[in-house]
This record gives sequence, C-alpha cells and structure tokens, in this order.
Amino acid sequence: MKKLNSFLALILIGTSVFAQSGKYEETMTKLVGEIFAQPYDAMLQPVANKMQRVADAEKDQWLPSYWVAYCYIQDSFKKTDPAERDQILDVAEKYLNQAAENAGDKNSEIEVLKASFASARLSIDGPNRYQEYGEKFQRALLLAGKYDPQNPRISYLEGTNAFYTPEAFGGGKKLAKPHFEKALDKFNNFTPETAYNPNWGKVESEYFLSQCN
Repeated sequence: MKKLNSFLALILIGTSVFAQSGKYEETMTKLVGEIFAQPYDAMLQPVANKMQRVADAEKDQWLPSYWVAYCYIQDSFKKTDPAERDQILDVAEKYLNQAAENAGDKNSEIEVLKASFASARLSIDGPNRYQEYGEKFQRALLLAGKYDPQNPRISYLEGTNAFYTPEAFGGGKKLAKPHFEKALDKFNNFTPETAYNPNWGKVESEYFLSQCN
C-alpha cells in the first residue's frame, strides 16, 4: 500500500507539472499574440503588465522577462519627452537583465534585444550617447551573430541603424537596403522554436525595404 501511494503521488506530481507547463505555454502564446495584435502606435504597457505577472511567477523562465523588456523598448520610441523615454527604458533594462540572467550564456535573441535597447537609449540623445551606446549596440550585434548567424533580427537592426544614420556619417537608404533584403531572406528560412519565441522584425523589414526603394 505504501509503494502504491508513492507511485500515485509521483503520477499526481507529474500530472501537475505537465498541467502547469501547458498553462504556461497557453498563457505565453496568448500574450505574445496580444502584443502583435495591437495597432502600431498603441502603447504595449497593458500587455506588458500581464506578461510581467508571468515573469514574476516563472522566475526561471527567460521569455516572459524578454517580452516585458521588448514591450517597454517599443513604447519608448512612441514618446517624445527624453526623461519619460529614459524612465520607460529603466523598466525595460530591469527585465532585460532578468531575461539575460535566466537565459544563460550565448543567447542570440538576448543580444539582439540588448542591441535594440542600446539603440533606444542612443536615439534619445545621439551626440552625447553615441560613444557609450553606439559601442554597446555594435558589440551586442556582434555577439548575436556569433551565437546564431542566421538570426534575421540581426540584419534587421543593422538595416535600421544604417537607415537612420545620415549619409554624411556612413548611413542612408542605399546602404540600409541590402540589410533589409538579407533580413527577409533569413526570415524565409526562420522557424521559431515555439509560438512565443522571438519572431518579430519581418513586417518591419518589409516596410523599411519599401522606403529604401
């Protein structure tokens, strides 16, 4: 009887773990879907708040924190006041660091998001921040490419960097165009591990390529 009870306990534990795993996957898929269902100019903080609760509950998972950081980085570009933008990015940085800690070493997606974060900080005050955040942007993309050369978001960010850099400083649409073409070529061969793994950048690459043309 004791052995039977122990066996039943193991079955119940296993069932509970699988149930929790299923709930986690279901919630993550739903929330990531909500992020990309929002209008382009809509603030993502309401979805980020929901994802934040998942991140706080699943402290050993890196993707909930990743998406919270992603939402706040995107929201920072939708504001005009520099101080407000930095405050938003302060929150993004907290969750980006948490995601990086949980993801471990050599995660290309974490490095891409670090580059996106650096780009957001840089865009607030380019002349005074270029030395610090320009270097962080380049280093993060270099590591992202080292860990996964086929990550399409690397080429996408390289493209946006060239697109917004004046021609006099080595940028412009002509130089940006090949990066977006490369990004789209990679997207055509890219399959995310799950429905809630990073898979953003394709629509944006298509838009910027149309602007380059």
